[in-house]
Amino acid sequence: MTNVIAPGLAPDILLQQIYLNVRDFAIFTMDTQGRVTSWNLGAELIFGFAPDEIIGQNVACLFTAEDQRDGEQWLEMELAAKCDRASDYRWHQRKDHSMFWADGVLTPIPGGDGQPSGYLKILRDITERKLAQDEIRRLATVDVLTGLANRAAFDARRSEMVSLAERTGQQLLLLMVDLDQFKEVNDMLGHQAGDQLLQQAAQRIRAVSRESDYIARLGGDEFALLQPYAPSPASGGVLAEKLLQEMAQAFMINGREIKISASIGIAVCPVDATSPDALLKKADLALYHAKNAGRNRYHYYTQALDEIAHRKSADHNELRHVLRTGSYWLEYQPILTADGRPFAMEALLRLPDFLGQQPVEYVIGLAGELGALPELGKGVLRRACAQLRHWRDAGLRGLRICINTCAKELLDKDYLAQIDVVMAESGLAAGDVEIELTERDAIELERNGSHMIEQLRLRGFMVSLDDFGTGYSSLSYLRALPVNTIKLDKSFLRGVPGNDDANAVVRMVIRLAQDLRLNVVAEGVENIEQATFLGDAGCTAFQGYLYSPALNPDDATDWLRDHGAP
Repeated sequence: MTNVIAPGLAPDILLQQIYLNVRDFAIFTMDTQGRVTSWNLGAELIFGFAPDEIIGQNVACLFTAEDQRDGEQWLEMELAAKCDRASDYRWHQRKDHSMFWADGVLTPIPGGDGQPSGYLKILRDITERKLAQDEIRRLATVDVLTGLANRAAFDARRSEMVSLAERTGQQLLLLMVDLDQFKEVNDMLGHQAGDQLLQQAAQRIRAVSRESDYIARLGGDEFALLQPYAPSPASGGVLAEKLLQEMAQAFMINGREIKISASIGIAVCPVDATSPDALLKKADLALYHAKNAGRNRYHYYTQALDEIAHRKSADHNELRHVLRTGSYWLEYQPILTADGRPFAMEALLRLPDFLGQQPVEYVIGLAGELGALPELGKGVLRRACAQLRHWRDAGLRGLRICINTCAKELLDKDYLAQIDVVMAESGLAAGDVEIELTERDAIELERNGSHMIEQLRLRGFMVSLDDFGTGYSSLSYLRALPVNTIKLDKSFLRGVPGNDDANAVVRMVIRLAQDLRLNVVAEGVENIEQATFLGDAGCTAFQGYLYSPALNPDDATDWLRDHGAP
């Protein structure tokens, strides 16, 4: 429908013609009974009714069925009559019953008796703007990658649920879920694969949760789940077990099976905490304890964890100081051939004060938590290579140096670049350095699809499997691990040579290594009887207190000279 404005019209007629031809706004009038009395082009375009279809009809047909039931059209007119205008921001209905958002104003038309003789309605279709605003609000509260709530939404809901739990006396559970090995997957397969893993993990969390549970991704690989109206704290453990089972199932990423696990911390409101922030802190402590205890498990918060956290914070500060000042040092323990000739020195990390009394695994864990493993690893490698360079320059040329490392360090994307820099600085060849990692770390690399061991071998480094026999199903994995040497853990030597069963196990492992063309170093040799038995069984290299403890650099130099190092 098109209305043509003729020239020379009177002002009131001109205004009427303009009103009828406005396209962007629906403008129409109605009598006091709600019957439409005029209808412009904009109204026709927006609602879909031609003038002859709508004039005389009740304006209620433009409202949604729900608003019609509630009598919204009459309430709007009543409000306009009292206040001279009524604003309208609601869904409206088109001729085809489709819905759109409208922003409008209803104004009374004055009558001769001071009462309205009708009403003028002006509105516009704001659906696109409203949907865009809704999307902006949604994005402000939703994690785009997983579709779960984001950190901001979680913080707000956590506060609401804690307040509700306090008012009702109901228990609220907070489960913090962290994906183990996620960083390794990200580093090895790329961020796209990491994103797919997060999306699939989110789906699995949804699958085992109740409809009333609130799930959020807090960032990275960390998720949170709020469970209101929990019947007892034990229900958190039931849910955690389901989550662990789900996460233990292989993920299919780009046609490749990836296996990870999860660690979970649980805190209970109001038992453990009565404020939102305290509840989160307690669950975080429990999560940290679960990861520190070996991962792939859940742990409830207990008061003892506060003491552990305090101690851990002090240890973090101490290690930061050690790294900042370089106040750690290395000692060296000889590795000898069967005829007593030293051919390698293992570099062992030593630290001062309290940290020096802790197992090296604990210190490595601290460094990992601080993100300082690359710094520490590079420092140890640089010092050890400098010491070997010093021995070479002093005429002790037939040695190689053994450096301990771990899976987390090897999975760092800059590891190979760092080791190349240190080797260039020292002037040593790759064959002068042997990289030692535990069986557990080697298998973690393999399970995560890393080819770091192969890359080290291709560069010319030797790789040995330390503490062999203390981790996984060793014999079944041995063929798959591309190492040069296995170091037989000292626990194998307990009872040797006096215990027939222990003797049989040691002989079997040595024979298997020989069949696989692997070198064998026996660790922890303490007496001549053990050394004799091992030599007779085919072991060709030895390390332990029978020969020498770990020595500082000067004492190690003297020992090497005294024992005929080449």
